[in-house]
Amino acid sequence: MAGESRKRKSLLINPRFQWHIIGYAGVMSMLVLVFVYGLLGFGFHEFVKVGLSAGLPPDHAYFQFIEVQEAAFDRIVLAIAVLVGILLFVGGLVISHRIAGPIRRMQKELIRASEEKPFQLKSIQFRKGDYFPELAEAFNNLVESWKNRS
Repeated sequence: MAGESRKRKSLLINPRFQWHIIGYAGVMSMLVLVFVYGLLGFGFHEFVKVGLSAGLPPDHAYFQFIEVQEAAFDRIVLAIAVLVGILLFVGGLVISHRIAGPIRRMQKELIRASEEKPFQLKSIQFRKGDYFPELAEAFNNLVESWKNRS
């Protein structure tokens, strides 16, 4: 792979796999955020019940304070949801790229070798930071044993 460029052409190497990973992470994070939001809503509802059971009138400062706090928490949860969504999208894209890239690299080498006459395997290297470096090592061991048999 000496002359071949190793520059990244696209972060979506295997879109189906990568969108699946990103979507799964997004759904899980949204479930957690909905759960947290529900707990906060339940807590504020309980504060209102305490105020009502204490006989406070509906226009009491206690209820106004709860309304202000609930609105503030709504904005905080929304901001966190947006931030988490962005972080999960970017992180999911990068991590899934680091998984899909090595598999794609090996696939391209196998396709190239199968189309070449005579059949010839060449060693491969993954980028620094890619997952499954042991896959390249195993493939390269296969290439070496193939060469030694010839």
